[in-house]
Amino acid sequence: MMENQKLERKIILQGKFEDVISIDDHYYLISKKHRIAVLPYTIDTRGLLDKVGVVKDYNYIFEDYDYTLINGFISQDDGTDLVAANRVLFNVLKINITNADDWMYLGSLYNTLTSDSPTKLYCVDLTSKNMLETEEVEQTQDKAKFKMIDSSYIITSDDTLLLAGYMRLFNYFYVNALNSNI
Repeated sequence: MMENQKLERKIILQGKFEDVISIDDHYYLISKKHRIAVLPYTIDTRGLLDKVGVVKDYNYIFEDYDYTLINGFISQDDGTDLVAANRVLFNVLKINITNADDWMYLGSLYNTLTSDSPTKLYCVDLTSKNMLETEEVEQTQDKAKFKMIDSSYIITSDDTLLLAGYMRLFNYFYVNALNSNI
């Protein structure tokens, strides 16, 4: 019977931020620190999603670039998850968004059901903020570049966390639009 059996858990590889473990001949990535992701966006004059902020990062498995969420680890120095989200955003854009009304928590996302650590997802409205996109030139494999892209382009990404985050943000605007027409 499976309920009386103890699963054998073996650490295969230890890293600074995660461990690789084996359970019954299956391998899992176990995070040592919780992750946070930020999805910046702008809205147009009609109140619709216009642009979405992404980083163009190098995928070492496919040896190509793809768009993904701004993300990082939650530090012990961060007082709250929102402080961590703002720090991660600042590391990329060099702007500090301190007004809590510009932020929205979109929930926790798991990149797999076998994960023990969700990625906490925040979005931030950059509609009236002065920001610069990083240059696409001289991009190296170890340096991701920020870019605001048309929100309709998100569906071409292969990054499931980006797609899920965008769907949650889109749903927020969709529900608000329906409620305002009632």
